[in-house]
Amino acid sequence: MNKTILTALFLFCVPQWAMAYPGMIRNGYVNCTACHVAPSGGGVLTPYGRGMAGEVLSSWSKEGEGDFLWGSFANKLPETLLLGGDTRILGSYYDNPQYKEKRLFLMQTDVEGAYKFGNFTADLEVGYVDGDDLQTLRHYLMYNFSEQDALRFGKFRNNYGINTDEHELTIKNNLGWNDETETYNLEYSRLTGGYGIFATALFGAPEGVDTKRGLSIGRTGYVDHGGSVRASAYIADKYEIGVSGFYGKKLGADWRTTTGPFVVLGFTKRLYYMGELDFQNQTSRWGVFDFQRIAYEPLQGLQLFLSQELAQPNQTLNSGMTNARLSRYGVGTMFFPRPHFEIDARWQLQEDLYSETSYHSFAWLMLHYYL
Repeated sequence: MNKTILTALFLFCVPQWAMAYPGMIRNGYVNCTACHVAPSGGGVLTPYGRGMAGEVLSSWSKEGEGDFLWGSFANKLPETLLLGGDTRILGSYYDNPQYKEKRLFLMQTDVEGAYKFGNFTADLEVGYVDGDDLQTLRHYLMYNFSEQDALRFGKFRNNYGINTDEHELTIKNNLGWNDETETYNLEYSRLTGGYGIFATALFGAPEGVDTKRGLSIGRTGYVDHGGSVRASAYIADKYEIGVSGFYGKKLGADWRTTTGPFVVLGFTKRLYYMGELDFQNQTSRWGVFDFQRIAYEPLQGLQLFLSQELAQPNQTLNSGMTNARLSRYGVGTMFFPRPHFEIDARWQLQEDLYSETSYHSFAWLMLHYYL
């Protein structure tokens, strides 16, 4: 099969790497730091976050079940050391008029630890992604000036728009922020009960890479260099309304500007909505990207959702469309039966709006276990 198609398939199917669930806002959690060490969410869980994994996120649990390895090391590890890790297995099915493809593979396995000393926190993640060599996608040193202000330096994902690690979304993948695009950044964050601000300088990644999964991507610098700002306001601890801006470039490409609003609305403890709209300008071309999802939880731990996405990347101001855009619709469910376990099932239909033969349907079942 065409390697480019296989790579695009992998990027399309990758679900949440690091347990970043913005829908938790419906339970009153407007800031990710309630449950995660990282200000932008994802990665190692705090003790409070592990408790919420059982009480709020999962269908059934007992006291202490969400702790690291079910609490096996509860009295043996220092309070300053937080550990975690993830393993994900994915079964996927891809169908379009040209071919059909089934795949079952170990998508990810890693371990991560965060150690606190004074006002500092050091974090390191190491593992495998889809059979690649052992690597680290996240490591950083963070200094907390106060409970609200932090400065973080290291390798991690740029914080833009909705705080989700679902790389396949048009607002991530089609804007060039898909899997393994972590950069070395210097990030300032201020998180209060009424608003959140992130300001980030992106320095790229020094690793020299010629190919990735069979695709030629050039040498050092295929990831972004530049800066970004994300600001949002919280209303009644159930609604987040914000805007993001990015200015930067990849090696060999022109500078680009991306900006747009986003919302995460927790209508009730059972119903929430996420939406983002981004506009991109690069030289004389502009693009529009959007994502919407509405989700309902009929039973605690079982979320059902509908989604819509659009990517129109290269429109010129005087000659119209220069390449095809895509429209995508989907249904899915995320099921958290007990702490440490997640079952994610989705089906999506993607259509090239300029070619009737370029549609495809895609389904996957993902099993996730976290330490």
